[in-house]
Amino acid sequence: MINDNNTLPIIHWRFPEAAKFGRVIPKEKLYQQANVSTALKQRFVEQVGQIKWAYKLAEGTTNLSKTKSVTEIEIIHITLKSKDLDENILAAIDKAIPHPTLFILKRYQNHQSNDKSNNYSNDTEQKKATEQICITAAHKVKGNTASGKETWQQSQYLNSAWFQPTQVKDMPLPTATNLQRLYEQLLEALIPSSLDRDKNSPERITNSSEPNINSSDDTSSQISESKAHYNINEKHQTETINQPIEEKLATLAEIETLNKKLQQVKAKRDKEKQFNRRRELNDDYKALIKQLAQLQAKI
Repeated sequence: MINDNNTLPIIHWRFPEAAKFGRVIPKEKLYQQANVSTALKQRFVEQVGQIKWAYKLAEGTTNLSKTKSVTEIEIIHITLKSKDLDENILAAIDKAIPHPTLFILKRYQNHQSNDKSNNYSNDTEQKKATEQICITAAHKVKGNTASGKETWQQSQYLNSAWFQPTQVKDMPLPTATNLQRLYEQLLEALIPSSLDRDKNSPERITNSSEPNINSSDDTSSQISESKAHYNINEKHQTETINQPIEEKLATLAEIETLNKKLQQVKAKRDKEKQFNRRRELNDDYKALIKQLAQLQAKI
């Protein structure tokens, strides 16, 4: 689900005028090409207003050469009816478009409304609300099946924070030598920085939520782990600049999996009544925190 997260990056790109396409994509066409289920069609109806093919970044519109992997990049605008968007909708659109894509989501947030879904029935209500946008994309890689049929694989989705475009200065696209490198830089800009992650890192959460099993030892352990985490980040800061995008995304997927495991262990620890078992779970929790810090340092 694409929802609110204020720790994510904010990027507002300015696309070339020559790349403007401006064609509305009928939902029915997407349903057919992506073989969308009845349940997902209903989510389209509930969450999506208009889908527009806004820009086509290609050789002729960017003066950047295409590569075998990336011949063009599609910029898709989606106007939402609801506050959030199901990622399965994005995946369906990606399935229907045989090119790398970047989505710009737009919603109208009525902060005075008591309607939690933030749906708007007419244009007048939208104009009274605050326009917000969010940029999201998955890394799409072209391949072939054993029979030679073209196929696409994609990573998890990377998201910017939701922000008001009128309050953020737009910036030119990253400098690149070809469309593939441009695509990679657009994705890299959406990867959360180590500073952003540290705002809600388990080390900080642990300081306030970890049970007082052995307070002096645990406190010193937490401090040393936290310091080690930041030292690791400093050590690898320059080493990760040229890290391939595929490796960064694989690490992000590991971080997501490990975060889920952390939450599970924490929930078990907090519910456990037996002292020795609770201590064992607490040790497991701290070991997972250390693993997470090491993974975060790779990004």
